[in-house]
Amino acid sequence: MAFITGGATGIGQAMARTLGCAGAKVWLASRDENALHRTAADLRGRGLAADMAQLDVRDRKQVDRVVEQIIGADGKIDILFNGAGVMIKHPVLEMPEDIWDLVIDVNLKGMFLCTQAVARGMMDRGYGRIINVSSGHAQGNATNSAYSAAKGGLESFTKTFAAELRQLKTDVTINAIEPGGTDTAMWRRGKSAEYIKDAVESGRIHPADFMADVVLFLASPASRGVIGEMVSPRQRDWLAMQNSDSEH
Repeated sequence: MAFITGGATGIGQAMARTLGCAGAKVWLASRDENALHRTAADLRGRGLAADMAQLDVRDRKQVDRVVEQIIGADGKIDILFNGAGVMIKHPVLEMPEDIWDLVIDVNLKGMFLCTQAVARGMMDRGYGRIINVSSGHAQGNATNSAYSAAKGGLESFTKTFAAELRQLKTDVTINAIEPGGTDTAMWRRGKSAEYIKDAVESGRIHPADFMADVVLFLASPASRGVIGEMVSPRQRDWLAMQNSDSEH
């Protein structure tokens, strides 16, 4: 059973389709109720098992309620994919406080709240897979300070929680993917049709399911020994080798 935040659009939507096609029941979560209905209908139309819950990941009470709802319906959560995110650019000196809070809270606090709520049940059962979505912007990007700070914090959190999980000697893992430039509605916002066409056709921008093979591996029992990793497109061959080794 997979719980996917940001599952109605973009990378989350693509990973919901990927995990669903691999046999997982998926629960989609998003603030956008209309998009949730469209994506759930699309998945069900493909013969996949999908359910949905409207959720603002910034709100602990909502997160706890949705996690309880999923466990009540399906008994457990095996996979958490933290895909909810928002990017709003402003130069540092012009960054409004409310925009800073929004970007940090969705991308970083929301990931923390969902991870904490889901990981407790995973720890009780001794098994679980948590996958976060980071970004190359974690290293810093002009006019993108809030998003960069959030993703930098997400990577640090991923490594820190991984260290704690290693000490606890459990088969619960946490890793992050850094998909690189990805063709999503958030990326397309404010760009010309000509720019988008050139970026997509040149391969500078990846399709939303570009990291699907990586996510499938990280979500599987075979990834037991992989924890606290930040997997970028450059590392896909390495991870494919890990997957191949685990099958022999």
